[in-house]
Amino acid sequence: MADEILWINHAGYELRSCGVRLVHDPWLEGLAFDRGWALVSPTKYGYDDFRGVDYIWLSHEHPDHFSPPVLRKIPEEIRRSITILYQRTRDGRVVEFCRKMGFQTQELSDGDRMTLKNGLAITCGVVDGDSWLFAETPEFTYFNANDCVGADWSEIAKSLRKPVDVLLTQFSYANWVGNPGETERMAEGADEKLREMEQQLAAFRPRVLIPFASFVWFCRDENFHLNQAVNRIDRIYDRFRKDRQVVILYPGDLYRVGEKRDSADAIARYLADWQSHDRPMQLRDDSVPLKELQRLSTVHQRKLKQKNAMWLLRPLVWAGYIAAVSIYLRDLSSGIRYSVFGGIQAGGLARSECDVEFSSSSFANMLNNGYGYQTLHVSGRYRELRPGGFVRLSPHFAIPLENEQGFSLPGMLFRKDHLVSLVRRALHQQARLRGAVRSGPQISA
Repeated sequence: MADEILWINHAGYELRSCGVRLVHDPWLEGLAFDRGWALVSPTKYGYDDFRGVDYIWLSHEHPDHFSPPVLRKIPEEIRRSITILYQRTRDGRVVEFCRKMGFQTQELSDGDRMTLKNGLAITCGVVDGDSWLFAETPEFTYFNANDCVGADWSEIAKSLRKPVDVLLTQFSYANWVGNPGETERMAEGADEKLREMEQQLAAFRPRVLIPFASFVWFCRDENFHLNQAVNRIDRIYDRFRKDRQVVILYPGDLYRVGEKRDSADAIARYLADWQSHDRPMQLRDDSVPLKELQRLSTVHQRKLKQKNAMWLLRPLVWAGYIAAVSIYLRDLSSGIRYSVFGGIQAGGLARSECDVEFSSSSFANMLNNGYGYQTLHVSGRYRELRPGGFVRLSPHFAIPLENEQGFSLPGMLFRKDHLVSLVRRALHQQARLRGAVRSGPQISA
């Protein structure tokens, strides 16, 4: 029986081989990243379609890959027959969540090859919290790169047991890349993704390329401008089809792997869907009063001190590497000064005095959840009022993110792999800051 891929949506698909059904990252409906992203096209795959599925692999905890609302809607009797595959993590919370939902679970160690059944084998590799999956069937091999930005693709390719036949990879940016009007900056973000695709193709040399994981649009007033420069699927098809087969799949399409396929219809349907999203959704978030933000800040500070030896960061403050950041809360029409040491320090700042602007609900999310800072960046629901304004938030919210993943100060500094990840992230942020200082605006309307 030939391998088949049934397309679900965005980064989700079902690989069928040798009687085994392996679903990848199913996000069927709803909004993601603090209601900042929506799917470009409607999903045809329904919850009863999970009946008979053997495995669901979840690449990482981002809600466009690991979607708790979707998993909850799978009928309970179907859940009991599905095994969730997920990278082994220090906190184990994704696996525990799925286990409590009634799924069977299997943790995947970084780089270890595992045989599932009927000749289907997988290898999962971890990159800064994300993960890739290499699947081997009797007929073909598949490499799902999803969101592993900045990975050493050449080294990963060398580590695989076999050549890659089918590469599935993200084809456009998936976060804030500029303020409204910063067309060149946004275009550079799109081009950077193309360059990474070129690196992947050079490393893996696949016979088939399936672009995916970018079939979303920025759906709010604050981030709608980011749609202007995203890589559209027709551009991707034209760019890469000369040297290999490029297969574009629309929700509900069934692809018999290895056969020639005309992608014209899928491209046309995606472009038509894109054109229908010509204005942001009319969504509204409840404002969070400053008094409540101050309470959340106090609780947040207490948790930081309980989990971390915060005094270790004091030299970075004295050296000027960590300085208070000024945040303009758009819906409250007021700015605040915030620091990882002490929380909210001042209020009543004018917009012209602030580094970055977003809503009070977004700030509350950052104080309540370690992932809140990352969510804000991915959703793009903010504006930089000074060059590098958002980067200045990082020192104040990086530690809560690490705490949420099971790490704390000083322990995280003694894990070699984790320290390398932190250094890489810091260097990337400094590069962004330098680029912003050269070309970014001082104040954006």
